[in-house]
Amino acid sequence: MKKRPLLTAVALTLLLSGCAQPAASPTPTTTLAQELKVQADDVALHVRIAGDPKAGDVLIAVRGGPGNSSDYMLRLEQLASAEFAVVNYDQRGTGQSTEPSNGYAMRTYLADLEAVRQAVGAESVHLLGHSWGGLVALRYAAAHPQKVRSIILMGSGVLTPEAAQAGQRDKAQRVAALQERGIIPQPITSLADILPAYFSAPTFDLPDELKNMHYNPTVEQMTWSALGNYDFAAGLDRLALPVLVLWGEDDPFGLAYVEATKLSLSAATVEIVVLEKCAHYWHECPGEFFYHVRAFLKLPPAP
Repeated sequence: MKKRPLLTAVALTLLLSGCAQPAASPTPTTTLAQELKVQADDVALHVRIAGDPKAGDVLIAVRGGPGNSSDYMLRLEQLASAEFAVVNYDQRGTGQSTEPSNGYAMRTYLADLEAVRQAVGAESVHLLGHSWGGLVALRYAAAHPQKVRSIILMGSGVLTPEAAQAGQRDKAQRVAALQERGIIPQPITSLADILPAYFSAPTFDLPDELKNMHYNPTVEQMTWSALGNYDFAAGLDRLALPVLVLWGEDDPFGLAYVEATKLSLSAATVEIVVLEKCAHYWHECPGEFFYHVRAFLKLPPAP
């Protein structure tokens, strides 16, 4: 696999997806899944489990947003087996989970994730966080380091306000350019309108799980309001665990997010993989994405 320098200020490594990896699109798992409601303080969380969490390792997927349902994460269930369980859940106020009475502070998101872990019955888990879910996964690991075995981040949200501002500027430029081309409408009235900005190919044919993803804008607004002028990097320099950072080379938020994440995880063993012809969602590059996830988790190759 070819390597070349990336972000030389922090000596990161760029690993580009090579031809040795499978290119075929993954198929949904055939492993039976169970669904349940988990009570977490002021909410009832909708949880879906594929595989047997009592028989082996457990991966909990933490989806993006804030405000998105977990439906678009369900293809992760193809990782499930008799020895490896995959858990998806709708965060508070989204999808099939109930609306909270105690708001959307980060501590409530961490308490919800802890409630899911306890309900699954795993002493320690792997976490996969996408976008905003990456922030939740990292903050949970900082609060409960003994309960996390490893972390996978895909297009993870940024840890500091400064890097967030840089990323938002990059995304705004992408959106404006696509509006000039007539690909994104003016004004933007829905999540579906802006999704082309999150793909390397803005005309990418969205799979059903993205087309049908439920989005609650109120949850997003209330969450960012509760977070305020956040800085989530505190304590991450003490995390000594394996971390896989997956990033689409054409992610609209730019590579500043990767740099900030690497700097914050100074004690962790961090592997950074930049996926070619991919942006914010792995649905554009499923073969490469699942290849690296399986290798990191030491799971057998896809059949």
